[in-house]
Amino acid sequence: MSMDDEIRALRTSVALAAGDHVTCLRIEGEGAYEALDAVVACDLFLQDGQMRPSLLLDEQARPFADIHVARDDEAFYLLAEGPSPGELVEYFDKHFPPGIDAKATCCDGALLSVHGPYAWELCTAVLGPDVGSLPYLAFYRTDEAVCFRSGKTGEYGYDLLISPGELAAVREALLTEGRAFDLALAGLPALDQCALENGIFNVRREGRAGLSPLELGLQWRVSNRKEYVGSAALRARREAGAKARVVWAVAGAAVAEGDDVFLDEQRIGAVLATGFSVIRGEWVALLLLDRSYAFPGIDRFEASHAGERRPLRTVSAPLINNRSLYVSPQRHSYRERDESKMPPFVLSP
Repeated sequence: MSMDDEIRALRTSVALAAGDHVTCLRIEGEGAYEALDAVVACDLFLQDGQMRPSLLLDEQARPFADIHVARDDEAFYLLAEGPSPGELVEYFDKHFPPGIDAKATCCDGALLSVHGPYAWELCTAVLGPDVGSLPYLAFYRTDEAVCFRSGKTGEYGYDLLISPGELAAVREALLTEGRAFDLALAGLPALDQCALENGIFNVRREGRAGLSPLELGLQWRVSNRKEYVGSAALRARREAGAKARVVWAVAGAAVAEGDDVFLDEQRIGAVLATGFSVIRGEWVALLLLDRSYAFPGIDRFEASHAGERRPLRTVSAPLINNRSLYVSPQRHSYRERDESKMPPFVLSP
C-alpha cells in the first residue's frame, strides 16, 4: 500500500500504526507532582484521568521532547516523542529536584495507535463500549490496554499501551475487526504528513530547527507563571522579541525543506517542512518567515527551488476540513457512511 493510500484511509476510515516513535514513561513515588511540575513546561492543572499536551525544553528553550502528560491519581503517564527512552530517563534524572524520591521509568508494554474518523468505532468493537465515549485528552483502562485519546492527525486518535502478553491478541483483534472498516496499516511518514496538513507540531521536523516555542507558535503549551527547564531562556527570548514565526502555505509545484522564500527580490525566510497532500492535490509547507511577513492570506511569496521561483500562498491551519469534525459516535457508523453527506475536505481553494 502506498503512503497516499495510507493517508486516504486515515482521512476516510481507519488506520493502524505502530507506536515505536512514542515512549511511554510513568512518573511515580513520593513527590511525583512536585518533581514533574519542576520539569515540564505546562501547568499541571490536571484531574485524575485527564491529559494535556506540552513540551520538555532544553536549557536554551528549544524543544527536547513533544509530550502528553496524563494524571493517574498521584502518579503520571507521559507520552513523549523525540528522544530515545534512555535519553528521556536521563533527562528526568538530571532535572528532578534533589531530595524527592519520585522516579521516571519506562512503562512495560508496547504502543499501538488507531487513527481516522471511525477509529472510535473500531476501538469500541475491540476494547468495549466505554472507549467510544472517552473525551478528547483523557485516558481509560480496559482489560487489555490503557487507552489514551489524543492523536496528531486531526482525526480521532487513540494510543493503546498494551502489555507484552496481550499485544499479539489485541493487534490481531484490531486487524480482524478492522476488515469491516477497510483498515489500513499506516507508517510514520503518513502520520507526519497528516500532522503537517493539520498544523500540528512535529518534534522530529521543525522541532529540530533550533527554534523556541515563540517562533513555533507553541506558547499555549508553556506556563508563564512558574519555573521549569528552559523557562529562564524562554523569558529572555520573549523579552527580546521573536524575529521570525512559522506560517503554513500551499504551492502548486514542489518545494523542499531549506528552499529560500522571497518577496520580490528580498529573502524573507525559508521552507521548514513540506509534503504533497493527496487530499488537497497540492504541496503543503511550513515556512519560517521574518515576523512582519508571517501571516496567512498572502499570495505574493515565492520559493526558490531547483533554480526556479515557485509561487506560495500562506494559509491558516488546519489545511484539511477533517471528517472527524462531523462524524459522531452517537449518530454515525462506518457501515452506513454513504448515507451521511459530508462537507468537502478543502473549504477554500
